[in-house]
Amino acid sequence: MPSFDELFAEAHSQGTSVYYKGTKIERIDRFPVKNQDVLICSIEEALKRPGYLQGFCIDITGHCELDGVVHKKGKGIRMLFWDSHSSKEIRLKVFTKLDHVIIYNTCEKDVTYLGNDVDGSPLERHSKTLDYCYNGAAMIVEEIKNGRRYRCRDTNGAEKPFPFNDIVFTVTRQKEQ
Repeated sequence: MPSFDELFAEAHSQGTSVYYKGTKIERIDRFPVKNQDVLICSIEEALKRPGYLQGFCIDITGHCELDGVVHKKGKGIRMLFWDSHSSKEIRLKVFTKLDHVIIYNTCEKDVTYLGNDVDGSPLERHSKTLDYCYNGAAMIVEEIKNGRRYRCRDTNGAEKPFPFNDIVFTVTRQKEQ
């Protein structure tokens, strides 16, 4: 599986879309919203690996309300949702002056590396890193009733039988009442 970095850079410079095996892929999606829309997010499936979380981000220029709590910080906020939310529906009310929010997939990896202690002896260290929008990261965006389905590939460059199922989630707009 190729890194998509070069494909996305070339397409961006030419103002074209990126296709992989005949299917259009995206790094980010500008999901259309109106101020005070309620977005309903559901994770349909996520590849489970030890020490590795799959998730997605909704980047809002403005703020939002989740479970009755207002999340507001500066001019915008990034809301991260992990595959541990897969058993529940996420209802997010957005407050924005823009006509869209930005959606992309992300993953959190445990990273191990060698360092030295104060005496110069080798020391194994562990940390977590958040990966998104580079290397192999991409999404297939499908239109569904009242929203979109996202079939995502993480930043890992390994070949997979169907590479766009690391996490599959939907974002829909709540119907007006």
